[in-house]
Amino acid sequence: MMETLMVAVVFMVVLIIALAFYFKFSLDSIEESGEEACLVSNTVLLVSVSSVPEIQCSINGKTENCIDTSKLIVFDPSRVYGSMFTTNCDQKVYFEQIYPEPENGTCDQNNYPDCGIFEFYDPDVSYSSSIKISTPTSLYFPLTEEYKFGKVVIEVLL
Repeated sequence: MMETLMVAVVFMVVLIIALAFYFKFSLDSIEESGEEACLVSNTVLLVSVSSVPEIQCSINGKTENCIDTSKLIVFDPSRVYGSMFTTNCDQKVYFEQIYPEPENGTCDQNNYPDCGIFEFYDPDVSYSSSIKISTPTSLYFPLTEEYKFGKVVIEVLL
């Protein structure tokens, strides 16, 4: 009777250790899948941000393939497109002028058009690291009637 009880106890200990390892590895796998889903959804978001009608260029009623920077400064995407940014994970979205290199940093109504970074969406959450994905775009400055090279950047906050 004592031998059977000892075998059962040893079997239970081995079973508990095996289940702990199994659940640890499956949890790591699920976290990896979540990060991959986050990156894929943000890649799709990268394409759709440039096509938001409220910030696209339109000259004489005709939509062009560029971003109107004067509209970027006053538009608040969290009011209209808030659900678009809260799907899988937190992200920061901004437009950055690449060429010619800007003189100042973040744009607001006081330093426009002499600036280079147009914040589009910032969730104001704390994060330890981030992954940046971007795509090129054309930035239109209507006050000077100039087109400049830029990029749309999505910073996935981890």
